[in-house]
Amino acid sequence: MDLTVEDDPDPDEVAWLEARVADETATGTGHAGEAERQLGIFVRDADGAIRGGVYGWTWGGCCEVQHLWVADSERGQGLGSRLLDAAEAEAARRGCGQVVLFAHAANTGSNGDRFLRRGYELVGRVDDYPAGDAALWFRKAL
Repeated sequence: MDLTVEDDPDPDEVAWLEARVADETATGTGHAGEAERQLGIFVRDADGAIRGGVYGWTWGGCCEVQHLWVADSERGQGLGSRLLDAAEAEAARRGCGQVVLFAHAANTGSNGDRFLRRGYELVGRVDDYPAGDAALWFRKAL
């Protein structure tokens, strides 16, 4: 067997690998046969340009928010909160009991105060991921 390091792996092979891990997780947790559902919510201007959005998925009674972004010109006007409210509401509608959210300290403040004020708890932190920043994981019960 050959071991190879690849800087630009084939997307189909990455999808195959992800599917194997997902299958084993689903079987091991008792959620085999439940379909993961993507969740995307976007705000567009009159020209159709995205001004903000949230993306993640729901599965196994959980929602994971992987990306939340608002254009600089729209920040401070509550758009991020509206997007997160919509994601939480849709997650609850899909039967989720919690939302898990990933963010970087550089985007949220060193402790993620923005999410703490919304009822999220900080459940994980990895400093220097990447170097000079921190990865933050939050959880909120629905």
